[in-house]
Amino acid sequence: MRVIDISGPIYTDMWSYCKEYPGAVIEELPQPQFLEDKYEVFCQKFIIGGQSGTYIETRAHVDKNAPPVVDYPLEEFVMDCVVIKLKEKGPLQPITLKDLKCNSPEINRGDAVLLSCGWDKRWREPDFVSKSPYISKEAAQWLLEHDIKLLGGDFPRFDNVEKMEFPWDLFWEKATFLLAPLTNLRNVKEERVILVSFPLKIEGAVASPCRAAIIEGVGVRT
Repeated sequence: MRVIDISGPIYTDMWSYCKEYPGAVIEELPQPQFLEDKYEVFCQKFIIGGQSGTYIETRAHVDKNAPPVVDYPLEEFVMDCVVIKLKEKGPLQPITLKDLKCNSPEINRGDAVLLSCGWDKRWREPDFVSKSPYISKEAAQWLLEHDIKLLGGDFPRFDNVEKMEFPWDLFWEKATFLLAPLTNLRNVKEERVILVSFPLKIEGAVASPCRAAIIEGVGVRT
């Protein structure tokens, strides 16, 4: 069995999607007053948002009547998965239908599908979000025709920031989860793998940072 960490790091002053959403602030907390000095302990305070770092979300991100991500049973976050490795994409370049058809392994109903275009190597760069590649409308529709359960990628934006075209209504009708942005997908070797992506157990959370991993060498569940 081989376990591949596909989550990105969270750190102070990291990127964020917009000024209204925090990236992250990590601060050291003072020594508790009730402890004697010789019992030194260390702890941090984390200020993060639901979309800090690698996160998983549900329709609740756009629909207050939908169940929060933490209301799903844990087994829902373990799923059969395929990784589609594409040629590297540059700033604001689309992932096209042709890209997918030329590189995709067979996709089964209920699969998680993860797209890799190499953008994760820019994780710490200031344009990681603003210049992100995106998924063209036709490519997204083709993926959703396969009745996938989850869509993820190693880039932070699925939509074209200059002219929105991603079919979000269809996405949330067909898929259950969105998982992004990811890292290390280029290191996945097997065609079909297991994806594990557990959200933090935060009551009412519509999106949550998560630790996501690919498991190779154990076959698939179906």
